[in-house]
Amino acid sequence: MKEQDLIDLEFTKEFGEDFYYYVYDFARGLSLITQANHEVVNNEWVVEFFDSNPAIAFTNKESVESLIKLINKAKQ
Repeated sequence: MKEQDLIDLEFTKEFGEDFYYYVYDFARGLSLITQANHEVVNNEWVVEFFDSNPAIAFTNKESVESLIKLINKAKQ
């Protein structure tokens, strides 16, 4: 997944001291998060559920877009 895909999906860019990452907040503590920009390999970002164990990771825009739509629909 490219950085522009995250922007297109309306992820929020968050900043640390010398890095940044992206977050998509649903509600009630449920969020998707990426790795920090300095951890990105070959310009490919990975999206995971925040604080999931084991990690549930997604690497393509279509999967993340479908997941966001599904969760947002279920919230209504």
